[in-house]
Amino acid sequence: MGWSINPAYKELKEAYNPYHDLKTTTATIKELLKDGTPDWVSHPNHYKAFAKEAFQAEREISNSMVQEYRMDDEDILTDFKSRNINITGTKEFVLKLRENGVWCFALYNGMPGTVGLWCVVPTKNGTDVRYIAYMQKPAMIEWSVLALDDHGLPAGESYRGWRTVLCEMIKKGVLTEQRAHEIFGAPTDSIVSRRYRRTLFEFRHRKENVAPRDGF
Repeated sequence: MGWSINPAYKELKEAYNPYHDLKTTTATIKELLKDGTPDWVSHPNHYKAFAKEAFQAEREISNSMVQEYRMDDEDILTDFKSRNINITGTKEFVLKLRENGVWCFALYNGMPGTVGLWCVVPTKNGTDVRYIAYMQKPAMIEWSVLALDDHGLPAGESYRGWRTVLCEMIKKGVLTEQRAHEIFGAPTDSIVSRRYRRTLFEFRHRKENVAPRDGF
């Protein structure tokens, strides 16, 4: 049949042969199969299993190489069930700070699902407005949940906890530890709060060259 839309187009009688060297292709296949059918053709599952085992072996090597960079309490920091408690609305968190004399405000910071917390911080020369931390919206759980990459290394947070925000406020001079816990309550003395309490302990002793950790 011809082309009715544009007569300039012509039907190809041999659409395949002119563009493929069948002679060379046939010769190549014969050369590959001259000693019989290769194992990778006759037993493909064996090679798939070998590839999977090799991949797993390489993964185990990679994981062992990065072991030293893991956090010593990853199992605690990644346990969503134990950390998903005392949910507080982000707006309510900010309003509670304002009700207790903290001059602060929240603005969208370019990260979807989050806002940035800014506070007025007292200084020797008066006051200063400082960025404190990002907050998850519309609500935050009490304890941040650590995110891990494919090698089990820390890769940020899966969920932002309001205790982390509170810890940053303490470290940046917005609130004292005592005042923060008067407003929001002291953390329970449990394994879940261990890193948070240790962070604040190290911050209190920072003059002794003890570097404070994160606020998980």
